[in-house]
Order: sequence, then structure tokens, then C-alpha cells
Amino acid sequence: MDSGLRKLSILAKLRRNTRITATQIQQALQDEGDNISLRTVQRDLIELAGRFSEVCSDDSKPIGWYINNSSPISLLNLDLTTSITFAMADHHLAGLLPPTMHDRLKPFFLTAKHYLKHTTNNVERLWPKKIAVHGKGMPLHPSQISEHVINTIYTAVLTEKCVKLTYSSLTTGKTNNFMFHPCGIVVRGERSYLLGKYDGYDDIRTLYFSRIVDAEASITPAIIDQNFSVNTFIDNGGMGVIRNVSKLEIKLWITETLKLILEETPLSHDQKFEPLDGYFSVIATVDDSDELRHWILSMCNHATVMEPMSLRAEIKATLLDSISYYE
Repeated sequence: MDSGLRKLSILAKLRRNTRITATQIQQALQDEGDNISLRTVQRDLIELAGRFSEVCSDDSKPIGWYINNSSPISLLNLDLTTSITFAMADHHLAGLLPPTMHDRLKPFFLTAKHYLKHTTNNVERLWPKKIAVHGKGMPLHPSQISEHVINTIYTAVLTEKCVKLTYSSLTTGKTNNFMFHPCGIVVRGERSYLLGKYDGYDDIRTLYFSRIVDAEASITPAIIDQNFSVNTFIDNGGMGVIRNVSKLEIKLWITETLKLILEETPLSHDQKFEPLDGYFSVIATVDDSDELRHWILSMCNHATVMEPMSLRAEIKATLLDSISYYE
């Protein structure tokens, strides 16, 4: 076991004003699969106490070790549940945490994985291998973005500072340089977006991460509306997801196969089915969104829009355009 990980594991076993002996720590390490000598544990404890004033010992025999109750530090309580949580957090939160934050957590991630690897007497340790989050749809590979750009952007958002960006236009391929006031980040599958305002403008814009060629930190405070909420921005259609904030009542002709699927995973809480010429219709109140249209198009062999007529005409026009590319 790496000495750094071993010391972190020992440190994690110390509690506030609750004594534990070197022998008890050695036994706990052995239970986790690490055959460390008592002398090594004792040396590590002495070294930790020399480096961290919060690590204390008493005058008992055998010596008891603990964390001072007034200590401001908070240490990882390493056990099976905590280790599983950290292992899964490392996998699923890597794209949501600023790289600097993720780096600070690496010792915990490594220790948690080491704990799970060497805990052989509990089947729960295999949980991360028994559950997976699998995205729906065609999997796309994330864009390759430089670590410098990512770090600069996340730091600017965290510190609420402006950032100087070099941005490439999707249509012309030309690059523009400008000062940007960042206020949030949205991660949508493989794509990440920076939210904020162009210097001198008041409307919120979205910039696609992969088109940011370069980013330079600035000490200029970003002008941010303190009432701004990323979730509210998304709910109001800021990401192009919602077409209208009002709900939309739709009526679809559907096959029996789709009816069975919708019975298990409804379109809405007020969803209703009716027999229709040997098939079925479904009526539901849904968000007027891009995702609704993508779903209808993906189900074109199993669903046809009956109402509203405006949506029916839109879907029909899209399908006719698509067919034209095959002719």
C-alpha cells in the first residue's frame, strides 16, 4: 500500500475525542486487506501528530489517539458506505466539478477505491460494478477541450471574474476575441455550455465549450445578477429546450406497442388512452419543447400527431424534408 494512502487511511480512522489505539488501527487495516505491522502504524501516527496539531495522543497505556474536538478539520470517515459513495462520485461527478475541486478530492477517491479493492469479506463492495447510468440515444464522444481552457472557465465562474475568450464561429469558422461575464455552466450529455453576458450587453448568452479556442483569466469582477438561477434559465427555455412556458395538450395516434410503453412510463400524470380504429389515441399535457419533437420523430412508426394541428404540420414538414434527402 502506498505510504501516502496508508497515512490517509490511518488519519481517517481517528475520531474527535474518541481514542483508538495503534493496535486497533492495525486490526482495522488488516480487516481491509492491508497487512501493516504495528510498528509501521505507530511510526505513521507519530509522523501525523508532528505534521497536524489536531492529531493528539493521551498518556494511557496503550497510547490512545484521537482528533482534538476543537479542530476545524473534517476527515473522511472511511467505511464501506463512504468508500462506495466516493467511488461513484468520482465516476459520475468528474464532468460537473471544477478540475481544481476534483483534484483536491483525489486522495479520497484513491483511498476509497483502495478500500473497496481490499475489502474481500463483504459483497457490498462490488456495488459500483453492479449499477450503471446509461444514457439514452446515440452515444457521442465528448469534445476534446484543453485543460487550461476548462480550468480558466471554471475558476472564472467560481470566483465571479470576467474571462477573456477566443471563440470560433460555427458557421464561418472565424474567431472572435471578447470579454465575457460568466454566471453558470450547463452540462448536457457530452456537451457543456458557458452561460453569461458579453461585455456591454445585458442578455444571457450560451457558448459551447468546444468552440472556445482560448481563455485568459481576468481580475475584473463579473457583472452578475445575483437573482440569476441556472435552473430557472433552463426552465424558461434559455437552452432552446422549451418552446413555450405554457403546457401543450397533445393527442397522438399510437400503436399497441407504444401504448404498453407509455403505460409503464407515462407522458404526463393526466395521460388518457382511448381505442381508435383498432389502435389507440393518447391525450396528455406536456412541455412544449424540442425534446417533445425529437421524441415524436423518433417514434414516427408508432405515433402520429392528431392535435394540435400546428404541431402536426410542423412534424409533417420535418419528415418531408428528411425524406427529400433520400431521393
